[in-house]
Amino acid sequence: MKFKYLLIPLIAILFSCNSDSNSIKLNADSLKTDDIKEKFLIIPGKSIGKIYLGQNVTELDSLLGKPDFSDAAMGKAWSIWYRGDTSKFKKREIAIYSSYADSTMKWKDVKQIRVNSNKITTVTGLNNGNLLSSFTAKYSDFKKVSTYVNNNLGDTILLYDSKSNGIAVEFIRDISRAIIIHKKGEQVNETYLTLHPEWKIIK
Repeated sequence: MKFKYLLIPLIAILFSCNSDSNSIKLNADSLKTDDIKEKFLIIPGKSIGKIYLGQNVTELDSLLGKPDFSDAAMGKAWSIWYRGDTSKFKKREIAIYSSYADSTMKWKDVKQIRVNSNKITTVTGLNNGNLLSSFTAKYSDFKKVSTYVNNNLGDTILLYDSKSNGIAVEFIRDISRAIIIHKKGEQVNETYLTLHPEWKIIK
C-alpha cells in the first residue's frame, strides 16, 4: 500500500520532466539549462552570473532585490545580499562595490563583485573551497597582495590577485573562501576594498 502512494508522485515527476527535456524545475520556476549555467558562472575581469562590471547599479534591485546591508561614503558603496542559511559562519553573500561611473557623477556602476558560495564557478571549475595551488596553477601572475587577521577567531585571510585576469581570492589556511572579480589590469586593492570590520589588515 505504501509503495502505491510513493509510485503516484514519482510518475508525476517523470511525466513533467519528459514534457520539456530542455528545462528543469527550480523553486517552481522553469529555467533553461543555459540560464542556470550562466547564473553560476564566474568570468574573471567581467562578471559573476548576470551581474557584470560596469553595470548600472539601478539594475541590481530587479536582479537581487534590496541589499541586506550597505556601507556608503563619498559616492562609494559596498552592498551585501545574504542567501540561504544566515548563521554567522554559513552566510552565502553577494557583495558588490560600486562608485560613480565617470566624472559627471550622474550614475554609479559595478566596480567589484565578491561571492563566497561554492556553487559559483569558473569554466575551469575553480570555486570557493579549492586549494591555493589550484589557482596558482591556472593564473601565472597570482600573488599575495594583502593579509588580514581576526584576533577573536585566531585566523588569517590571505588575499591573492591575478591583476591581468581580473580575479582575486581570499584564502584561509590555503582554502579559498571568497572570490572577487575586478577590472583587468587593476590590482584588486587599487580600488576600494573592505572586508567585515572584525578582519583587520596587517599588511
